[in-house]
This record gives sequence, structure tokens and C-alpha cells, in this order.
Amino acid sequence: MRGAAPLSVCLLSDVSLPQLGGAQTVLDCLARRLTAAGHRAVVVAPRSREAWDDARFGYPVVRHRRPFSKRFGTRLLLPRLLALHRRERFDLVHCHAAYPQAHVAATLRGLTGLPFVVRPHGCDILPGEVIRRSPRLERRMQRAVAAADLVIAQGEFLRGVIEEAGVPAGRVRVVNNGVDVAAFGAADPYPHPRPYILGMGSFVPHKGFDLLLRAYALLPADRPDLLIAGDGPEREPLADLARDLGIAHQVHLLGMVTGDRKVSLYRSATCFVCPSRREPFANVLLESLASGVPAVATDVGGNREIVRHEENGLLCDPDSPAAIAAAVGRLLDDAALAAGLRAGAARLIARFDWDAVADRYIDLYREVIAARRPAAARAA
Repeated sequence: MRGAAPLSVCLLSDVSLPQLGGAQTVLDCLARRLTAAGHRAVVVAPRSREAWDDARFGYPVVRHRRPFSKRFGTRLLLPRLLALHRRERFDLVHCHAAYPQAHVAATLRGLTGLPFVVRPHGCDILPGEVIRRSPRLERRMQRAVAAADLVIAQGEFLRGVIEEAGVPAGRVRVVNNGVDVAAFGAADPYPHPRPYILGMGSFVPHKGFDLLLRAYALLPADRPDLLIAGDGPEREPLADLARDLGIAHQVHLLGMVTGDRKVSLYRSATCFVCPSRREPFANVLLESLASGVPAVATDVGGNREIVRHEENGLLCDPDSPAAIAAAVGRLLDDAALAAGLRAGAARLIARFDWDAVADRYIDLYREVIAARRPAAARAA
């Protein structure tokens, strides 16, 4: 370790902007904060499926061909990473996925001694997901994360999952996802003619937007509209469900929303709903609280680490349209409750600000580098 000298960090990811999602947002925000603090952050990510100018990022992005399979194609990254390390002289690799990125980084460390940390997304390590359903991939994932110098959990829920996967408790640290509090602090009104309830996320079954539609249908007829931002394979089934429930005239599926429009969408909402069936740690909840919008969230996984019931939001039973509807109804009917939750969000959100989160990552990087160098010296 070289005191407070700038670090050179390889951020090795299986996803990258311009794709949108929580993992991509974390990767981008961390790379930007590292760069702003004077460190060298190089993102290594698959090629984009759409035309995109990586110069927009403000930090270097090295693209590679997407592996033809996670089982056989991942080690093809090794020659590229070795050449990049010779040029950049990385201090550390930060893997933004438990598999296959950690699997590659473990091999890279064996060749170079380069330490690595792993931040699982959630879907790459959660039981029941694709990797955990394949015995071969699950074994590879478990060996890789167990070999990491440090494994970073987004919250206490994922800490438990990571330890269950075989990582000693002493090598797991919790670093919550962050949010740019200042960026969500003000915005022009969103141009929608009526008050609205907001949902946002990927249109996939575990996000629970079918539950939100069913809950919305239980609210009184004079309810605000329902706007849901996002996209995914469930878009058409959700549109069909809205028609079947007789609420299509009040439900608006907006597609992907980004930038200032996204901030405006949050800030003009009456309330925000996160109806997930499971959720490791929801960036959308951080964004809603940073926007001063009271939130309703299902009492699952990382949701309960962000939403404190009746302090900055309301928790409700998961997989229950009736419970979601009851919680939303409370916010719509009780202006004093909604105002109190807005005030609670403002008090609590500062600890999730990205500047503080990035500082925590930098401290952990230095800790890992310092611990690895004495071991390397003894081996020499």
C-alpha cells in the first residue's frame, strides 16, 4: 500500500451502460466517483448491443466480445486482462458479478498475484436463479467467491446469502448501494395531467408488477393514475392484465425513463410502490426516498433495510395485492402520514449518498491491497 496514493482499479463487469438497471447504475456511479477522486478506474465490459459512444462516460471502457457461454467462454477474457494489466498496472480487480467475473479474476490472481473483490448483483448468487440451478456453475461460483480477498454485500440480506454460499463471515463486508442525493433533490414537474402512483423497474416476474396492477384495481375508482416506468419480457402480459382488470385507461406503461425526466417522474409522484416478490437491495427505493416521495415496499430481502416502517415508508406483506392496496390507500387518505414519511426520507437518505459510498469502497480497496502485499512478500 502506498499511503494515500491514487489507485488503479479494474472494474470487471458482465453488464454495462447503455443497458439500464441497478447493477449498471452502481458500476457507472462508482467509476465516476473513483475518477473524480483522482483514481484510475477502467471498466471492462461486454460490447454494447446498440450504437454507443463510450467517451460519454468520462472514464475508460474496454469492451470485449460477449462470451458464447458462461461455461466455456469466460476464460477467453484472460489474455485481454493480462495485456490490460501490463499496461495499466492495476492494484486490484473489482468484480461486478459473482460469476463468471470472479471465476476469471481468481485465475488472474493465480497468474499475477492481483487481488480481487467481488460484489454480487443478486441474481448471480441467489438460490433458485440460473447459476444456482446448475450444479456445475454453482460450484464454480462458490469456489470463486470463497477465494476472493473480500466479498461485498449490498445489504444484510445478501450478506446472509453470501455466507450461506461458503464465504467466511470475516471476508464479507456490507456496502449499501448509493444514490446521488443532490441529483434527485429538484426537478421540473412531470407533464402528466393527473396525480399518479409510480412504479419503476424491469418487467420480469420477481419485480411483482402484476401484483401492483391487481392492488391498484382494488383502490377506489377516484384513485390517482398508475405510471410504471421500465421494460422487459412481461410488458405485453402486464398490458393484457390491465385490460382484463378494467384499469387500462388509468395505467400508463412508460418504457425506459432516464436523466432529468426520471427525476421529474419521481418528484411529481404521489407515492412510489416497490411490489417485488424478492429484492436484494432496490436502487429504485433509494431514488424515491432521495426524491422525497413516500414509498410502499413489500417486506422482502433488502427492502426492509431501506424502508423503515412508518418512519420513511410503509412495508407490507409480500405477494399480496390486498396488502399493497391497503398500504397505498393509507398514504392516499392520510396527508399527515404522507408528510411525515417525506420528512423521514429526507433525514435518512444522506447515509446512502454516493460520495460516502465511494469512500467506503476506496477504504476497502486499500485494506485488501495492504493485506495482500505482505503475503506476496512472504511468498517471494
